[in-house]
Amino acid sequence: MTRQTRILHLEDDLLDAELIACRLSEDGMDCHIERVDSEAGFLKALEHGSIDLVLADFSLPGCDGLDALRLAKQVKPDVPFLIVSGVIGEEAAVDSLRNGATDYILKDRISRLAPAVRRALDDAAVLRDRKSLGDQLTRAQKLEIFGELAGGVAHDYNNILTIIMANSGLLMAGLGEGTRLRKHASQIEYACAQAASLTRQLLVFSRDRERGAAVLDLNGIVKNAESMLERLLSENVELAVSTTDGPLRVTVDRGDIEQVLINLVLNARDAIPTRGTIRIETGSIRKGGRDFVFFNVQDNGGGMTREVKERLFEPFFTTKPEGSGTGLGLATCRRLIQSMHGQIAVESQPRRGTRFRIFLPPADGVEISQDDVPASGEMLRGSEKILIAEDNHMLRDMIATQLEELGYQVLQASNGIEGLDVFAEHKGDPPVLVIADVALPLLSGREMARLLQRASPELKILHTSGHTDQTIAAFGFPLPLGDVLRKPFTLAELTRRIREILPVVK
Repeated sequence: MTRQTRILHLEDDLLDAELIACRLSEDGMDCHIERVDSEAGFLKALEHGSIDLVLADFSLPGCDGLDALRLAKQVKPDVPFLIVSGVIGEEAAVDSLRNGATDYILKDRISRLAPAVRRALDDAAVLRDRKSLGDQLTRAQKLEIFGELAGGVAHDYNNILTIIMANSGLLMAGLGEGTRLRKHASQIEYACAQAASLTRQLLVFSRDRERGAAVLDLNGIVKNAESMLERLLSENVELAVSTTDGPLRVTVDRGDIEQVLINLVLNARDAIPTRGTIRIETGSIRKGGRDFVFFNVQDNGGGMTREVKERLFEPFFTTKPEGSGTGLGLATCRRLIQSMHGQIAVESQPRRGTRFRIFLPPADGVEISQDDVPASGEMLRGSEKILIAEDNHMLRDMIATQLEELGYQVLQASNGIEGLDVFAEHKGDPPVLVIADVALPLLSGREMARLLQRASPELKILHTSGHTDQTIAAFGFPLPLGDVLRKPFTLAELTRRIREILPVVK
């Protein structure tokens, strides 16, 4: 045994108690025994002590073994209970076992005590392991249900968010810099991004999202996110960012690493009760014989107890008030970091703050992807004819109206069959680009595009979708889905993709 066995002994005879303690010690058991001699003392020890096993005499003044057994099963039902008695009749012994006693030992056969204690402790450990496996299975099933739920609502949910984000973008474009109304519009856009982030967290647990990893600069990611992170904080919390000189190359999905950063900053913010500072630091380190790139998120908030740290990364575990947290943030962080072949560590003490440390394998000597450059928020103009095939009429009308205002000629279709018909009606002057949702009614966007390109090989296609990666892949798209514009998207993102696809005519 690696630690002392903690035993609660209900015994009124001090000599018998010492005899039992000596016997266990002689048999090689390292025990810490707390003796009590009354029902009140026994109940107090049960409620407030950490106990591995109970030994109880059967006959005591004012309390018998069955009374003690009932108390133990109410307060500590998983703790083994052994009766050690000088005299116990067969009927009493059977009653004890029927009511939950693990075993009984007669004092004149005390040699049975140590083997009985060991067997009881071993059996209790097996039951704990089974219960732990059952709890893990229950959590896994709960995560699967959440993943299926997220996947099932993702399409409609992301359509709605796209409409809200696009309209907030239009409001911002029409309002002057620094105006009160523009600030409100930007908050709408930010709230949509947070809502989309929650969906992504659920999809992480369903394992239904492929990741597009690229070689990026960790310093660039942190610097680009700094202004957005500051908007997450109230006036009483300061953000201090310190990055190393030169790039820190890592192979990651940009959205994933930003998700981790946001979750850790939000967690730090909520840990600061009044005024405080959140520090983000990047660097490189050699750890355990391996090189790592790292970033830290540190706060000077309330810190955590050992018990909270032990459960910190459990899905759905939260110390926040009901309605103030999902319990998914840190669990998401750990799963994402593991998917990057990295490590996450936490250092914390009550009233001394918390530091999360993220260690990632470096991508040394590899050129940084050009995708590391942030996209412009400008909506780009054009004059080409475009067919939009989208079953959500609000989203379709909104995109069509805005593209027309930017100079494009726009045709509309609500399903795949209608898309074929509209294209055929304009055969003399056909669209040069089709923007098609992947999962259109009657005929999928993928199949519609395939038929159109068979007749017009020069036709360009841009697919959009709010579905999960695995659902999109089922339509015949290869993973990762780099060519599919994912909902929710802004109009600026849409026009940027259009201009990337269509050649510039001089």
